[in-house]
Amino acid sequence: MQDEILSSLSKVTILDGLSTHELFELKKDFQWETFTKEAIIIEEGQKAQFLYLLVEGQVEINSRNQDYNTPQTFGPGQVFGDLSLVTGSASFYTAHCLEPCRFLRMTAEDFARMLLRWPRIYQTIIIQLSEYLNEANQMLSEKKYKEVLSSVIKLTEHQERYYGIWGSVRTTSEVEQTIEKLVNRVGNLLIRGERGTGRQMIAWHAHQRLFGETAPFVVVDGRRFEQQWEGLLSKTGTYSADSSGMPHYSLFDIALGGTIFIHDIDQISIAGQLKLAELLQYHKNKNFIIGSIQTTTSGEGQVVPELQSCFMHTHYVKPLRERKRDIPIITQGILEMLAQRNKRVLPSLTPEAMQLLLSHHYRQGNVNELIQVIERAFFLALEDVIGLEQIFFGPTSEKIGRKINLLQWSFFNKFFKESSGILWLRRISAVLFIVIIVGMITPLPISPELKVLALIWGLWWPIIAVVSPFLGRIWCTVCPFSTIMDFFQNRFHPKRTLPAVIVKYDYLIVSILFVLIFWIEVVSHMRYNLLYTGILLIVIQLAAICVSILYPRHNWCRHFCPLGGFIGVASIGSFMEVRADATVCLNKCTTLECYVGKGDIKGCPMSQHLPYLDNNLDCKLCFNCLRICPHHSVQVNIRIPAREVWHLTRINQGYVVFIGVILFILFPLNYFESLREVWSADKWLMWFSAAYITCALLGGVCGWWIGRPFKTKGASTRIKLVFAVIPLVIAGHIIYQARFIPGIDTIVLGLGSITANGFQSVFVPVLQVFQVSAALIGLLISVPAILIVLYRRKK
Repeated sequence: MQDEILSSLSKVTILDGLSTHELFELKKDFQWETFTKEAIIIEEGQKAQFLYLLVEGQVEINSRNQDYNTPQTFGPGQVFGDLSLVTGSASFYTAHCLEPCRFLRMTAEDFARMLLRWPRIYQTIIIQLSEYLNEANQMLSEKKYKEVLSSVIKLTEHQERYYGIWGSVRTTSEVEQTIEKLVNRVGNLLIRGERGTGRQMIAWHAHQRLFGETAPFVVVDGRRFEQQWEGLLSKTGTYSADSSGMPHYSLFDIALGGTIFIHDIDQISIAGQLKLAELLQYHKNKNFIIGSIQTTTSGEGQVVPELQSCFMHTHYVKPLRERKRDIPIITQGILEMLAQRNKRVLPSLTPEAMQLLLSHHYRQGNVNELIQVIERAFFLALEDVIGLEQIFFGPTSEKIGRKINLLQWSFFNKFFKESSGILWLRRISAVLFIVIIVGMITPLPISPELKVLALIWGLWWPIIAVVSPFLGRIWCTVCPFSTIMDFFQNRFHPKRTLPAVIVKYDYLIVSILFVLIFWIEVVSHMRYNLLYTGILLIVIQLAAICVSILYPRHNWCRHFCPLGGFIGVASIGSFMEVRADATVCLNKCTTLECYVGKGDIKGCPMSQHLPYLDNNLDCKLCFNCLRICPHHSVQVNIRIPAREVWHLTRINQGYVVFIGVILFILFPLNYFESLREVWSADKWLMWFSAAYITCALLGGVCGWWIGRPFKTKGASTRIKLVFAVIPLVIAGHIIYQARFIPGIDTIVLGLGSITANGFQSVFVPVLQVFQVSAALIGLLISVPAILIVLYRRKK
């Protein structure tokens, strides 16, 4: 059905200028509709509410007007309702089906949005309208024809694009003074400024002040100036006519009594600029001309002196980073208008969110970028408070290298998209967890106790350490803590906002909890004490439940869980990732299901907005986004390990502290383990604790000094280098945990050969093989990652 829509759109004349990809994006705005024989599609005297594209059947149009009462028959490919939508007037004909017909239908709002989004089809529409009017025996007068052209072009007005908010009193005063100079209409205006600073908004408000909203406001794109307007550039003061007798007005006639805004006037060719300058002199005072030039950090485009002399007034719009006092005022104004339009309570920004807005430099799009950030935050915020987690800055995630999308195979596609399989795995995991906990805190025979301990400490920790660098946070997919936590959260439905201080310093919380739990594990001989193990797991579960009934989503997993922090950093360079096509998300998605959820499926439990997800640190592989994405944008990819490291941008930089901590504690863990049976218990505890805490503090301080965490900046080279050593750090923990795998120290590998002296054999402990293999794999991943980061920095 979707392919049929695409095929039908490709045959429409007015869409000839669109690529296949653009047609693919446009097809979501069309819906199927079927009419029976003799059914009326459009009735004369009524305004059209839709644009109709005939796909199957025949339609006849006729009119009660005696001058135009000759019926005409049309077949597939014909468009109906376009004239009424363009002019805003009632239809002058009735269209009814001669047989059962199928149509593709587009709303008037979507039709206007289509013209705004793809301005290069304006000329095509004008030509199509001209041909249609000619075929209808000039059903409109010359005056009406001019109104049609003006109406089509006038759709480029952007009254609400920038919300009409300038900023502080000083900025507003500067703009008002510039506009005030133009009241007498002496001379034209040239506006300079970076992309997204509001040059077109200033032009529109100047036009309103001079002429009002009803006068023509024609927007011309300098990059396509000659291509689109060559046929409408002439010195004639009245219209000319072609062989068909149809009138052709010049651009200056169409905008007569109004404003022509030439966007990026410096992008017109030299010859075009000279021709334009000549025309401006010829049509002097006929129209008000506003030109704009986009400046960059390296300068601006060139305008020939002849054209430059046509502009008496100039105005420079400062980039937003040079007038940050405007940010709170613009932000508040945007939120007030959004709340009014959407009939919602006006949300407030937390101080930390405002600080984040003020600290950003807006080099991607100035006011435009700020508007996009605030609009996105408004719709992402489920409550009346916008915090750090709803603010997404910078470029979207990139498509990095070649990847294999597992969804191309039906087995994986079905498994990931159907929630039942993963849901049952989570339930089984939770039930086993509860059974194990009950067995730990109740008296059991010694043999089952040892088996449980072997399962948890001897196998669980090493397995997590080994699997996470390859498959990412796959443990979090079936984590029993998370499943039980969800059970309580679904009944309490918390709506509180997580305190900003926790969001800001979550890496310190995770680091402290990880160090504390590891220390308790070692000094209490927890590996050999069933009751202590059960108590620890119950305490962790209760903490997770408390957080889940206080705050929404999985804030425990993202901001508190020490195991989640360890698995998260281990998964940075994993083979597996969940990503989205950012182009599809930003251009097609308006409902943000991946974040807010849909129906019974919740949005991202880790508060991630998928187009901006560019690392695995906070992706739990729950696949909720995959199941609810209406645009099939989500992919589950297999990739080259560690390639993510040298492309890091939007990473929680505070985790360099956590990486430093888990690296430095390996030294006392390995050194004092061998002394445990030699020293007295008190002496060992004192010296181990002192060394352990000292190393943890040193690791955290080193991580802080190297990274100097600042979440508003992109990852620096130093940050990337720290994340590049993660495979080595994880290898160190695998080496440490491997010695506790039950029975591994009793297994050896034997190699034998027959020589002249007889049979020779060599026996190697499996533990050493495992540890050396872990170290080599860590080196093979970390060293290339470090070298590539340094190479890219130098390049």
